[in-house]
Amino acid sequence: MVKKIIFEKELFKNRKLQILLITSLFFTTTFFNSAIAMNTSNDLKSLDILYDFSSYEHDLDIGFIYNITENLSNIIFTEYDEEAGEIAKGRAFGTKGEHKAAEILYENMSKLGLDTELQKIANTKKHPKLTHSYDIFDKKVTLRNIKTNETEILDSWVSPIEISPPFIENKMVNYSLDDLKIKEMPRTILGWIKAIAEDRNEDNYLFISDIRGGLCRNPNPSLPIDIKIMRKFFYPVRVIPSIAYTYFRRHVETFFLDKFFNNCNGRIIYDFTNDTHNTAVSSKGFKIPKIIINGTIGNKILSDIENYTVDFYLKEMYNKSKISYNVIGLLNGTDKTKTVIVDCLYDSVWCQGTGDAALGMGIVMGVAKFFSDNNIIPKYNIKFIGFGAEEAGLRGSIYYEETHRDEDIKYVIDMNQVCSAQSDPELTLNLLFNNRRFMKEIWPIVQRSEFEERVNNTFIEKRWCPIGAPSDDQAFAKNRFNKVKTVCFLEDFPWIWHHRDGLNHKAGDVFDHLDWNEVRVTTEIVTNITLYLTVEPSQIDNNIN
Repeated sequence: MVKKIIFEKELFKNRKLQILLITSLFFTTTFFNSAIAMNTSNDLKSLDILYDFSSYEHDLDIGFIYNITENLSNIIFTEYDEEAGEIAKGRAFGTKGEHKAAEILYENMSKLGLDTELQKIANTKKHPKLTHSYDIFDKKVTLRNIKTNETEILDSWVSPIEISPPFIENKMVNYSLDDLKIKEMPRTILGWIKAIAEDRNEDNYLFISDIRGGLCRNPNPSLPIDIKIMRKFFYPVRVIPSIAYTYFRRHVETFFLDKFFNNCNGRIIYDFTNDTHNTAVSSKGFKIPKIIINGTIGNKILSDIENYTVDFYLKEMYNKSKISYNVIGLLNGTDKTKTVIVDCLYDSVWCQGTGDAALGMGIVMGVAKFFSDNNIIPKYNIKFIGFGAEEAGLRGSIYYEETHRDEDIKYVIDMNQVCSAQSDPELTLNLLFNNRRFMKEIWPIVQRSEFEERVNNTFIEKRWCPIGAPSDDQAFAKNRFNKVKTVCFLEDFPWIWHHRDGLNHKAGDVFDHLDWNEVRVTTEIVTNITLYLTVEPSQIDNNIN
């Protein structure tokens, strides 16, 4: 979703070209940073009143946010019978976990007095595959020690095999491969050439490599030194080359495996964390699967690679009729011709999905409850929306935007991953604006929160992102560039729990890894921005006791 900027030293035969590209990126980034480092005005309407929530009859209900977040996080425990062999898929696209989350949100929006609806996501002329996806019905990865004949069922993610053999709708496909040898992934061009030659004489096997780079939130990615230096000091250089480098390298490697390795049946990728594995690494477009395991198991295999084999089983189906919903709660304003959207994704990958983004959804519900409790009538309609299928490619927000082209959407306030308790490495809460004037207008409200003074382990920054963040706001920022102003709350690289699951779903992106002090401050900011954009000062005065 983020524009891919590719850096790979081995691909540049001409070193001058590399220097030229990096120099150009340096000056471009410097220009953007200078462009957004503008003096901000404090000439905002009733800013002191907006910040003082004690003036209202009802303060922010953090307990309510806590309960929403906990209920969404616990779906992975409550909705799946793993003892009976069912795979716990969290709130993933089209699963019963996602449907349960929609039910929870619908019920709570209705209790708040919002005009609530479930909008079923469907295919459109422009996006004819919004309901298409691969379903995994069963998987099993077994590690076998040749010397002792001991076996271990690995806690792992297995990506679907998406092009070979060709899929027919609703036809189940089984893959079963046993006693596969394990080989370490080549790291150099000469290593690849040697491995290609050796492949002709090999039996079936798997390659193994570590998970590296920004795409997976590794705080110490294996990057060229010039990219490491630039990433440290410049944004978006801090994020984009790390992500692009990893994405590019991983796909080039998989392409080589597909094209030149007849006896390679997949690749094992072990995580940089000891107790968790990534649950969102795709094999899209390739014939071999990726098996993702934690760092402890990966290092165990590498310590005695000649004496381990792997049994691998996958049962999957291509499904063209996945069901997913947007949950929409409408608070009517005095001017019903204009709309402000306050939203978050509510789906997840195969984990608790607390930070990404049960909590963000909880904050959206908390803002809705504040308006409801204080009987605030906004000047525009406010839609509090839980978008489905965000992790599957922003499908819910894409569908909503395309089917509401006649709706005059003035602002979109989008929540994503926020409020992690991680302190090493420190994180940054980015407010990503698609419009620089809007950023200048809103930033003083953010400053009044004294975020960094009140939250010790997280920085806060404003960023100009004209096509929107890699989040649900992007559907609006890209397609209504001059008509809608968007801001996305996104805690960025290197959040090490991103998309991660662990033993019994109690490690990784879990409920225990939240900073509730930061939740309070972040909710204040979101509520203040919403008040500023939707409520006249006189209306605020009328709601103060």
